[in-house]
Amino acid sequence: MESEDIASLDVNCETGVVTLRMLTAADKALHDQQHIDAESVADLLAERLALATWIASQPGLPEAARNALARATGVTLPVAE
Repeated sequence: MESEDIASLDVNCETGVVTLRMLTAADKALHDQQHIDAESVADLLAERLALATWIASQPGLPEAARNALARATGVTLPVAE
């Protein structure tokens, strides 16, 4: 597999100077790991939302329980009908 050259555009907001910098192997490895980490977090949040939404949709669940569930999971639940 052929390796790609990846560059970073660094912008100094105070001066407006833009610098093109080629990423090192360590920079690339860090970028790849951050991408993997972000995907893992997104998957986890999707699972939490799905589970919380399912639980919140159960008939007879008191509003206080729905609110506690929302706080505990950190998700915004759909409004109960």
